Amino acid sequence: MSTTCAAVLLIGGCATDTDSTATTTTTPAPENCVPVTSTDLATEDGWIGLIDQAPDTVGLVIDDGRGRTVEHRADQEQVLASAIKVVHLAAYAQAVANGSIDPNEQVSLSDWERWYVPGTDGGAHPNALTRLGIANSGTNATDPNATVRIDDMVSAMIQESDNSVPDYLRYRLGDQAIIDAAATGGWENFEVPSLVTDVLSLFDPALADGNRWDTAQKWAFDPQFREQVNATVQLPTYEEQAARVQSTFRGGSAEQLNGMYRAFTDGTYGAASDVILRQLEWQPAGDSVQGIGFKGGSLAGVLTQGFELRRNDGTVATAVWLIDDLPADRFDQAMADFGVQQQLIIEAMQSPDVLDRIACVA
Repeated sequence: MSTTCAAVLLIGGCATDTDSTATTTTTPAPENCVPVTSTDLATEDGWIGLIDQAPDTVGLVIDDGRGRTVEHRADQEQVLASAIKVVHLAAYAQAVANGSIDPNEQVSLSDWERWYVPGTDGGAHPNALTRLGIANSGTNATDPNATVRIDDMVSAMIQESDNSVPDYLRYRLGDQAIIDAAATGGWENFEVPSLVTDVLSLFDPALADGNRWDTAQKWAFDPQFREQVNATVQLPTYEEQAARVQSTFRGGSAEQLNGMYRAFTDGTYGAASDVILRQLEWQPAGDSVQGIGFKGGSLAGVLTQGFELRRNDGTVATAVWLIDDLPADRFDQAMADFGVQQQLIIEAMQSPDVLDRIACVA
């Protein structure tokens, strides 16, 4: 039930001299398209073929920032998994920019971990603790009274995809701050998720009934409720998890998420953009680009990717690729080879030829 997703580091030097002032237009399918029949997700053709072979499971926007874009079901809502955390990042960044949060503020590990559901994040939380030099037992921090900078907590949400930080930020900032952050990026009527309740609902769908934020706060502040849940939950099958993900998790469209990435890079967020890009662009970008930021996610049946790529010439490419309804065997292969997909996305943002290959099936 992991919602983590890392990114590859390879940035190809395949940028072109396309006019950076061109108006963005939907890229038509090239006339010389070759059918893509591969189903092997260890290859780029396999990922491209997935769009053609299972079109109703894919939402896609790739905007090269030089006047060309490819879309497929861009306006259709799909489960976003951890890709949705960039909205929480934007709200945090706005709070830092307006002075309501000091990024160097120290937060106790107990306040962080009250929003943590152990054993449900693929090791994201303990991996984050280890990276930050915080002693831990492999699940929780050894000393709950120890403290950590809030900015480092946010880095755990982006880098390891820690699931507890978004609900912590929701509790600190309030729903309206997160709704407003989404609206700044053009995403109107954003429904704030609770990752705590989402995760708990995988074990018991009844926990998603009623007010989901109330359930999350009971988990955080009511030890008796937590003990009761821990005593009764059972690990569901993959098929049960996938069905519950589709029925209970918050979603959005590739178009909405891509709009956020575009807004992160075009000055829409003002001073908050510096915080957002610093967190998103935590890996080296390579010589051909100024910066590359990303946030992905995965849940049973779901794999999501979001990217922004800032070139040295001032142009910006963005991309969002959402996939759902993956059967167990295909999901396992996707998780083993999602680095191939990520490299394909990076290439498509930079190379017209690769973008054309995707346009042939989109």
